[in-house]
Amino acid sequence: MNRNMDNQNNVLAEKPEEPKSKGQLDNYFQYVMQTIKEPGHLLSGEAKGKHQFGLITIIAFLGLILLSNVVGIFRYLDGLRYFGFGDYFDYFESTISYGVALALLMLVFQNMASKNGNNYDYNFFFEKFGSLLVIPSLLLVISIPLELLDVTIHSWFSSLAYTLLELAVFLTSYLFIAKNNIKTAILFVAGFYFVYRIIYLIL
Repeated sequence: MNRNMDNQNNVLAEKPEEPKSKGQLDNYFQYVMQTIKEPGHLLSGEAKGKHQFGLITIIAFLGLILLSNVVGIFRYLDGLRYFGFGDYFDYFESTISYGVALALLMLVFQNMASKNGNNYDYNFFFEKFGSLLVIPSLLLVISIPLELLDVTIHSWFSSLAYTLLELAVFLTSYLFIAKNNIKTAILFVAGFYFVYRIIYLIL
């Protein structure tokens, strides 16, 4: 019996430890840091399995858009006198418009990829597009408290965030759909902008 136990111990001792993947990310903070330091790592043509983090970033970006709009209530005290749903719905219009436009964009990306023979699914585009929204989200995080403090420079950060959103649409189109076709990538950006504006006008 002792001999069997010794053999089992030898097997366990000889069993090599599984190496941790160099690109393994344990939490969202690590994902954000890697996206900032090594953006090319997540923007390669292969999926890295980080679609959950990408989807979280997309949702967070929409939430920050809503929050930046709601901040206007606190900046203008007169707004506190109104409690009708119609008045406060105005703060949701931009978020809803961007949300619907982004959902349609993901749908078009996946359909176009299938037609082009690329094996890209929705998770792939969540991962790639979400990684491109990390920096715009951080810019909105900076702009919101500055707006609360009525520091006029807040508009610089928010404007840059929306500009980088359109750049994210361009890069995703250019790298994975249009395949180095600048004209087609620009059409995607223009289409995304017009869909957003049309939905916003309807609301």
